Amino acid sequence: MKKIYFVLPGFSRRPIGGYKIILKYANLLASENYEVRIVYLEDDRYPKYSWKWLVLKYWTKKGPDWIKLNSSIKTHTIKNIKRARLDTNSEDIAIASSVETVLPTEKLFPNAKKFYFIQDLEDWNVDKEYLFETYNKDFTNITISRWLKEVVDKHTMTSKKTEYIRNPIDTTAYRVFKPIEKRKPFKIGMLYHKAPYKGSKQTLKAIAGLKKRYPQLELIMFGTAVSPKSLPNWITYHKNATQAETIDIYNSISIFVSGTIKEGFGLTGLEAMACGAALVSTDYLGAKEYAINDVNSLLSPVNDYGALQKNVELLMKEDTLRIRLAKHGVQRAQEYSWNRAYDRFKKVIFKSK
Repeated sequence: MKKIYFVLPGFSRRPIGGYKIILKYANLLASENYEVRIVYLEDDRYPKYSWKWLVLKYWTKKGPDWIKLNSSIKTHTIKNIKRARLDTNSEDIAIASSVETVLPTEKLFPNAKKFYFIQDLEDWNVDKEYLFETYNKDFTNITISRWLKEVVDKHTMTSKKTEYIRNPIDTTAYRVFKPIEKRKPFKIGMLYHKAPYKGSKQTLKAIAGLKKRYPQLELIMFGTAVSPKSLPNWITYHKNATQAETIDIYNSISIFVSGTIKEGFGLTGLEAMACGAALVSTDYLGAKEYAINDVNSLLSPVNDYGALQKNVELLMKEDTLRIRLAKHGVQRAQEYSWNRAYDRFKKVIFKSK
């Protein structure tokens, strides 16, 4: 029986959007009795045979706490690519999940059918010339958004086709529990992230400016980073929130704010829309996969946090507009089910070359 390998840069005990998507595909395949494997590349993290390495091996075998892996899925923790041996053949499928996993996947699976699951323009760790070279390997490229497909197509051989499978969400879980009309208009939410491209620092500053004019404003944040120092009592921060907790947050707020500068897709914006929070966001390329200005969201130019602030203020004051956008957002989010994405994913990876 053919085996399907998902190759990840390393094990993460914190929820990461890209991992979330990969591991969900792994679970769905395993639920249909496909033989699924997760490969964690851990070349540089800890010295071999150190206690930290042994703890890491334990965690990779146990699996992350933030998502329950199907019990049939086996894991491989690779310390040295050159010495690693996996029992693979030409019937197997190997899926690289990021730019740093492309060369290791090529070395570990020389005879397998290979795919490159591209979730962002990953130029933060490598230069663009090298990044574009990875698009031209003997892999079938898969992108999660149209704008990424355009970039990959632009930098690959004309004969090579890029597959597009837009990111889904669990529409059975991310849904409205608290009526949109009954939510407090001055209760808003956001994802907090330390990476500069997420724009959290600037977004928080914009919201703090609104607090000076609207004392009743409340902010709920969640994320995996350590809480910012000296948060005032009008801000609540949930570190490492579970899926159930984030759904509760989305349902408790009236507005979800995203000041992202650059991102492949932006799952939290879509999740918030599905739960009835009106989306106020920058018009970064990933958000355009689901957000349409003045139809299901309010969008402002990237890095224009004054405009972002004005859009938040408008929705806090105009209930009719907020409710209209939120309801259209819920309708839009229903189009992004896992069933659609998974069916498409299987067609792509199982088709003959």
